[in-house]
Amino acid sequence: MVTFTADTGDFMDAILLAAGSSRRMGSEIDKQLVRLGGKPVMIFSLERLVNHAGLSRVIVTSAKDNLDDITELLEDYHLSSHCVVVEGGSTRQESVVEGLKQVTSERVLIHEGARPLIDNELIDRVLAVTADCAVPTIQIPFTVAVGGSTMENELDRSLLHNVQLPQVFNTDVIRKAHERAMENGETATEDSVLVHRMGYEVIFVEGSKKNIKITYPEDLVIAETLIFGEG
Repeated sequence: MVTFTADTGDFMDAILLAAGSSRRMGSEIDKQLVRLGGKPVMIFSLERLVNHAGLSRVIVTSAKDNLDDITELLEDYHLSSHCVVVEGGSTRQESVVEGLKQVTSERVLIHEGARPLIDNELIDRVLAVTADCAVPTIQIPFTVAVGGSTMENELDRSLLHNVQLPQVFNTDVIRKAHERAMENGETATEDSVLVHRMGYEVIFVEGSKKNIKITYPEDLVIAETLIFGEG
C-alpha cells in the first residue's frame, strides 16, 4: 500500500467512492464504469478533481473485482500519477473508512464516482468553507409525504434539503465520526449525517441542480443530455 506525506499547507486529499454496485441500474457493469458518451462515468468526476488547483491527490476506492480495470482506466486517461487506488468495503461506509486510511491532509474532500456533472464552481464553494463539514444542497421543489400505504403526515419542504456531494471535512472529525459509527453499529447514507450526530456543525452551501447521481438507467440519458447537449 502506498502512503503519502503532506509537506505543504496547501496539500489536500480527495476520496472518490467507486466501489458501488449497480443493483438499481439493472446492469452487470458497476454504474461508475458504465460508459457515458464513450467515457466511464467515474472518469468525468475524476478529471475534475485531478485538475482542480485546490486538490493534490485523489484516493479512489474500488470493488475488489474492479481493481485492475480501474487501475487500467486511470492509466488510459493519464490520471494514474495523481491517484492511488485502494480496495473499498462491502458498504459505502466501509469504503470511506478504507479511503480515510490513506488521507494525510488536514482536510479531505469526499465525492462519489456516480456523480459525473460536478464543476469547478461547485468544488470551489465547498472548499471555501473552513468549518468541520461543508455540504452542497439544493431545495426540494415537491411535496414530501410521510406514511406507509396511506398519508400520515407531510413535511415542510421549505426546511428540506437535497444533500449532494462533494463534501469537505476536517479529517480528524470525519475519522472520529466513522469510528463512533462502527463502535455503535450505526449506519448512514452519507458522511455528513455521521458528523452531525456527533454534534458538529454541518454548513450548507449552494449545490447544483445538474449534479445528479447516476442511479437508474434513465439517469444516463439525462446526464448525457446535460454533458453533450441534445445533438
